[in-house]
Amino acid sequence: MKPAVGFALKLLVLQTATHSVTYMLVVLFAPRVLLLEQDSASGANQLAIAFLVLAVLFSTATTFTLVHPLCPALGALAARSSAIGEVEVRLLDAAPARLSLANVGFVLTLSVATLAPALRPKSLDLYNDLAVVLLVLTMVSTAALAAYIMLRASVTKVLERAPPEVMRVALSHLGRTNLGSIRTRFMFAVAAPVAFVALGASLLVAAHARAYDREARIADATSMARAVFEPGRSEQACQSTSQSTSDCDNVQQRQGRAEAIEAAAAFGFAITLAPSVASEPGARDRDARDEGETQLVVPTSPGVAIVRFGTSRPAPVVVIYVVLALAAVLLAAILGSRIAIAFEADVALARREVQKAGVDEVMRGTIIVHQARFSVIHSLLQAIDALGAVFREFAGAQKRAIEASERTEQMRGFLLASMSHDLKAPLNAVLGFAELAGRHQLTANQRESLAIIEQRGRELLMLIDTILDSARAEARELEIIPVTTRVYDIVMSAVLEARDLVVGTDVQIKGEVQPGIPMLFVDATRIVQALTAVVMTAVRFGKKSVVVVRATLPDKGDRLRIEVETSGEGLPHSEREKIFDAFKSAQSARRHGALGLGLQLARSIVEIHGGSIEMDNTEGGGMVFRMWLPVDHAPTRDRAITPTVAD
Repeated sequence: MKPAVGFALKLLVLQTATHSVTYMLVVLFAPRVLLLEQDSASGANQLAIAFLVLAVLFSTATTFTLVHPLCPALGALAARSSAIGEVEVRLLDAAPARLSLANVGFVLTLSVATLAPALRPKSLDLYNDLAVVLLVLTMVSTAALAAYIMLRASVTKVLERAPPEVMRVALSHLGRTNLGSIRTRFMFAVAAPVAFVALGASLLVAAHARAYDREARIADATSMARAVFEPGRSEQACQSTSQSTSDCDNVQQRQGRAEAIEAAAAFGFAITLAPSVASEPGARDRDARDEGETQLVVPTSPGVAIVRFGTSRPAPVVVIYVVLALAAVLLAAILGSRIAIAFEADVALARREVQKAGVDEVMRGTIIVHQARFSVIHSLLQAIDALGAVFREFAGAQKRAIEASERTEQMRGFLLASMSHDLKAPLNAVLGFAELAGRHQLTANQRESLAIIEQRGRELLMLIDTILDSARAEARELEIIPVTTRVYDIVMSAVLEARDLVVGTDVQIKGEVQPGIPMLFVDATRIVQALTAVVMTAVRFGKKSVVVVRATLPDKGDRLRIEVETSGEGLPHSEREKIFDAFKSAQSARRHGALGLGLQLARSIVEIHGGSIEMDNTEGGGMVFRMWLPVDHAPTRDRAITPTVAD
């Protein structure tokens, strides 16, 4: 849970910092850029602060909602565990884009909502509110690009801990984009900032044009209102008639004011006369602002004149700026498209270089044959070439290792040949002379000593054969010549050979063969060798006991089962497999005087014939070895067994 909370807080801090900087810039520059009056600037600041608070709250809720389902995956990544799936990786990868789009969409929704009179600040009219909203959207959209880059960097650091196999599958789905989508992304990446700048420039131009238009029309409205009540006109008209001054003034004033009001209306100024109003001179009310008009109070003598007029008049210069902005965006889109084409060419170049980089090219170090225009692609090609250098070094080391292994195999072959000749020849001579000596008249003690010499010599000869055959089996060079053989011959041959090796001990070896067992198509010599090794292992474990060799064919079975059972001490489950691996059961070696070469060779021989061998404890506390061999139901002398040895 802690990694998920930390990750969510990191994303939230980045978003909060982006929101704070964005809306503080709106507060600082909106009045200056949009040329807002003091009351309108105050309303714009209130709007920006409200947007900041709501955006932070929305980002908090969105971030924790997005991260909550990913808590187990983030915990696994923090612990560098493989308990993370492709779906979690894809959700993490999409988190920056989702958060950025959600923030921009939320601000857009708030902006549209503020256009309603009930949600708009009282000091902002509809036009100024729209200008502030457009400025906020421009700055938020621009800041969203920077926020996306920072969020992407944070997510990438987390994804670096994902297992390579999971990332490979996830990236295979995430990277299924054609070149057209890359071109579109480049086009928008270049055109979007230009569009933001064009929108900001348009807002600035519109604000200045509107401010200039407002000041000019205020001056015109003030002059018109005062001209309506100019006293000099009525006095000059009365001097040319015989009416009294008072009557003349009333008639002339009414006629002059009506004419002036009518003439002003033709220019868009609606003038209303009033004795007095509560508003201060020059004040504008909210109703007029909401209707897109300005209401001006002009003091006159007597009373006041209330002038209403519109302050936003389309001008040809606005159309020119709009055309220029659209042209800039279009040129940026064309430039982005051209950059995308160049980038696609570099990506295609990198792909071709990697695809054609075979082993020969890598070994020669000739991967890079072209210069990429983009530095990132050029760096990628250099990294590939550096990887090729590492591969060349590794390949050289591997080549040297292979040569050393070949020399080792040669030395082992020389050693085996030397052992086969230099050890077995003298030993056979010793056994031969011992047999010749046994033909003469000897005392009881001499015969006992001679029997010990013969027995130990045969044990030593068996050990030498086992070492040689184990080396051949490990090198996959053990020769197998299968022939059709009776099971009775195999069992009894192994029993007799084992009896010869245990002469002088208290161990009894018995053989039992179930009648009616089919013939076996095996190498009889090798199977006897394997079975003898198993029996001798049982003798070592059994000490003073009886070893029974039993051959049976289970009901409806196609495999022969040969069991070697002894009443000796059993083995724990953890030691049962080690007993078949040479030199891996040191405890058993010290206790029973063997390193496991015999059982390892026996398993190799049995597996070459397509069988298996296993060891288990009996209910009485002893142990039993089970050897399984395939039965030849229809023997054919032309059959052959491919010599193979399990790893």
